[in-house]
Amino acid sequence: MQGIDQIDDIGEQIISEVIQRVQSNFTKFEKFMNKQKNQKVILLCGNTGAGKSSLYNWILGADFKIIEKDGVGYLQPIPTNDEMYISKMGTNSTSVTQTFIYEYIQEMDHVLVDLPGFESTINDYHKLFIDLLFHKITTTFQTKVIYVLDSPQKELQNRGKDFIQFINQQFGLDKKNIPKIVLIINKYSEDGTDNEQIQRVKEQLQERVEFQGGMLQNIFIVHKIKNFEMIKQVFSVQARQNIIQGLQKSEIINLQSKYAAKLSSGDIVNNYLLQKSTYYFKDLKEKYIQIKQLIDNNQKFSTVPNKQQESDSSSNLPQTIEGLNQLYTCMIYKKKSDISESYDFQNFKKIYHYFLPYQDNLSSYFCMNNLESGEITRFNSVLDYLQQNKNSTNSLTDINDDIVYKQVQQVNTTENQSSKWIDLVGNVAMIIVVVFKKVYWFYQVK
Repeated sequence: MQGIDQIDDIGEQIISEVIQRVQSNFTKFEKFMNKQKNQKVILLCGNTGAGKSSLYNWILGADFKIIEKDGVGYLQPIPTNDEMYISKMGTNSTSVTQTFIYEYIQEMDHVLVDLPGFESTINDYHKLFIDLLFHKITTTFQTKVIYVLDSPQKELQNRGKDFIQFINQQFGLDKKNIPKIVLIINKYSEDGTDNEQIQRVKEQLQERVEFQGGMLQNIFIVHKIKNFEMIKQVFSVQARQNIIQGLQKSEIINLQSKYAAKLSSGDIVNNYLLQKSTYYFKDLKEKYIQIKQLIDNNQKFSTVPNKQQESDSSSNLPQTIEGLNQLYTCMIYKKKSDISESYDFQNFKKIYHYFLPYQDNLSSYFCMNNLESGEITRFNSVLDYLQQNKNSTNSLTDINDDIVYKQVQQVNTTENQSSKWIDLVGNVAMIIVVVFKKVYWFYQVK
């Protein structure tokens, strides 16, 4: 069997680091939010290079200048006070913002957040981090979602493919919340009025199934700045006030768990969970085969556990693996299993439970549930096989039941309780095994 140390170590490392990074970043953000009287968030989303950071800095109140690089002009923000922390802006289509930044905007009475690009080509680590952070913020705080779309022409590029992909990935079938998304068409460079372009955008989107629950309530146009003179025109005080007022009036997104977000890097999670769980289930199968061989060799078993019932919750799968491992190990070796003390297994449990909210969009959970059901059936079948061969014995029935009962009562039967040997009388010991919150015990002569 493939060794545990050979299983997708890179994937496990990426996932573990992302979870830790999300928790670290979110803890800091949560502390910041706790200081605010109004805990409403405005989340700036969009692809890399869409111009989120320039809009963030503009709403923050920064001024701008144009710098030239290789003959091309680029916008650069200028802080208007010493306390202003601007979002870094790149000079090409690559993302400069590698983590999210945020600030309380007094004029809006909201906390404005600039997320890194969703469609960044950096790596799976980055994509998974952004997906999880978005979901964490939107399900914890009252959040308004603004999507920034780089669309310089009258016709949406690829019919707004990037925007549609964002909706499907983060909102799924949640049709009620989609109209609440604020869409900002950035870097628009065509002639005509903003209202004309807004109407064109609505016409292009209305045929999409995503908008059957209603069209977007708020769409804004921000024109492309081609020279220094246009800075004051596009980023005027009045234009900024219009954006701020529109964002203040926009509605809160209420994401529900049944519309769990998809993960753009879900494959890395699926691969890890499937490989790891398959390893543990293969180990259980090998123990099953070993017990059958012992039965065929007329091995006597001091005590045999009861049959197991299938779990009624997918969150119990790691407990099933751990419990069956304990029962198999007790029957074969008459000792406790060390799986509960394994770092690899504890990390598997942590990752498994962390991604449970996304299980409807991660195929690995469906596969693992099937494996779990099959393994419980296999375990019960070996007990039937044992009964048929009549190799079980009750040689220790002379132990006082009252003593056994008192000893069992002393054991904490919570999920976190480890199996342990307890001395009973004379040369007899008993191992207590907690599986599915039930207590099983096996006798062994010392």
